[in-house]
Amino acid sequence: MNLQKLTESFKDLAKNTNPGMYAFWVHRVTGIGITVFLFLHIWTLSAVFRGKDTYDYAISKFDTKVGYVFQYVLLLAVAIHLLNGIRITIADFCGLTRSQKKLLWISTFALFFIAAIGFVTVLL
Repeated sequence: MNLQKLTESFKDLAKNTNPGMYAFWVHRVTGIGITVFLFLHIWTLSAVFRGKDTYDYAISKFDTKVGYVFQYVLLLAVAIHLLNGIRITIADFCGLTRSQKKLLWISTFALFFIAAIGFVTVLL
């Protein structure tokens, strides 16, 4: 994808305020974010090959308040990506393309429920 197509996509996003368009972009952004996280996660866990002390040091960096916030953000990204993927799958395979807005609202309420439980579990 070249730069011109990317700028056109952002212009379309600005013009089209349809919630489905925002869901489209959020799904792509969370997918990229989760992929980046997986590479960083594997890199961090590879410290086990350099010894127990190195591994403990690498893991201890995430046992802080900032680490817990990152865990919560990861939970939200995975939940958003998961729920939107399920919504897309249901719409495609069950022929519910006319019910996209209802499915989006259902997945949004499910996201708020997951976010509230995650907030209590991870951050408190």
